[in-house]
Formats: sequence, structure tokens, C-alpha cells
Amino acid sequence: MNPAGERLTRWFVGLSLLLGGLVLLGEAVAFGTLQAAPLWVVMLAGVVAAILAVFTAIEDGGGRSPMAPAATWIVSVLLAMLWAHVDPAGHAFLSGFASIVAFGTGIGILRRQLWAWPVAFASVVGFGPIVLLIAPIPFGVVAGGFVLFVADIVGLLVLHRSYFESR
Repeated sequence: MNPAGERLTRWFVGLSLLLGGLVLLGEAVAFGTLQAAPLWVVMLAGVVAAILAVFTAIEDGGGRSPMAPAATWIVSVLLAMLWAHVDPAGHAFLSGFASIVAFGTGIGILRRQLWAWPVAFASVVGFGPIVLLIAPIPFGVVAGGFVLFVADIVGLLVLHRSYFESR
């Protein structure tokens, strides 16, 4: 793929993750998931995301492997999904946290950070579809989300060589 096509694909995937994070947050607010949650749950989502962002920034510098930040983001979402399965407060946490993860990953893709590719891929093939299916949102939003996930999967697979071959 030529550099212009790669850049366009990266912008499409990155912006779709940014937009998806905002839509997910908007739906959580519209359906009252976040308003009904205890304040500590909403604050915890922000604090965990901030800690992950700082950890990622520290690990991203200095030529270290992107696997530690990527694994940390992925494991944190899996734990949030588990919490959402067993506790209503966990569902509120996941509603806020998943949108933050999508938004942050979109920024990482736009900045071409190596940790963001595996997190984006996990988001569009696993986390995103699962969150869409368990969230109380209209079918049209779910269907649109799945179409966007398929487009993002194709885009991430197209970008895969540029992320993991030598720079």
C-alpha cells in the first residue's frame, strides 16, 4: 500500500474509534447508565484510564516493547467486562471505561503508536461487539456499530505490516 493509502486508512480507523468512543459514552449518558451509577464508579473509570495512559506514555518512550501497554489495556477491559457480568456497578464502570479505551486507542492509532494496534484489534473483534450486544441500545446503533467494526477490521489488517515491520 502506498503511503497516502496507509495514512487514509489509519485516519479512518483512528477517527472511527474516536467517534465510537463518543457514541458509546453518549449512549451510556442517554440511557442513564452513568447517572444511576455511584459517583465512585464513574470516578474509578477515569482514574483507571488516567493510570493506564500514564503507564502507556512511560512505556512508549525509550524504544521499549509495546506489549506491556497493549496487554494492560486489554486485560483491564476484560476485567471490566467480568465485573459488569457480576455487578450492576461494573456495568456502569464498563460503560464509561469502554468509551475511554476506544477514544484513547483512536488517538494511539492516529499517532501510529505500536501499542494501539493490538488494542484496536481486540476492540473491534471482541470488546466492541460484546459491549454493543450487552448495552441497552437500539438495534440501529448495534447494526451500524457492527458495520463499522467490519470496516475497522479490514483497515487494521491492511495496516498490520506498517505497524509491525521495521520502521
